[in-house]
Amino acid sequence: MIAYRTPGRDDIPAMAELVRAADESQAEWAGETPMPTVEEEALEWELRFAAAGSWIEVAETTSPPTRIVGAAAFRAGTVSREDRTPVPGLAHVNAVFVHPSAWRRGIARTLLEHAVEAMRAAGFDRAQLWTLEGSPAEDFYRAQGWARDGRRDHYPPMGLDVVAYVRTL
Repeated sequence: MIAYRTPGRDDIPAMAELVRAADESQAEWAGETPMPTVEEEALEWELRFAAAGSWIEVAETTSPPTRIVGAAAFRAGTVSREDRTPVPGLAHVNAVFVHPSAWRRGIARTLLEHAVEAMRAAGFDRAQLWTLEGSPAEDFYRAQGWARDGRRDHYPPMGLDVVAYVRTL
C-alpha cells in the first residue's frame, strides 16, 4: 500500500536519494549523462521547501520499513529561471519523481492529480512543467492532459534538452 503525505525537511535525504534513482534510470533511454550528486539533489529540495507558497507531497510505502517512493512539488510560476517575476495564475510543477522500483503503480498519476487539486485550490488557472525531451515521461504527461507548448531549453546538470508542457486547470 502507498500513503500520501506532506513531508518535512527531515525527509530531504530520502527524497534526494529518490531523485538520484530516477535520474539514473534516464541512462536506459538517454545513455550515460552527467548526474547531479545526492548532495545537489538535497539542496534542490531545500530550495523547494524554502520557496514561499510551495506545495510538496510524498508517496510512501506503508509496510515496514516505510520508504519514500515518490515525490511531487509545485510553486508559483515565474517568467523564467533568470527572471523570478511571478506570472499571475501560473503554477510551476518543479518535481514529479517516482522510484523506478515503484513505476507503473499509479503513483506519479496520483501525485500529479493531488498537485492539480492543490493548484486549483490555491487559485491557479494554468500550470507548466519541464521534462527531459524524449523521455518516457513525455508520454505520461500527454496521457494526463498536458501538452507541449513549443518551448525548449537545456538542462546543464545532465547535459540534456528539456521541453515545456502546459495545461489549463
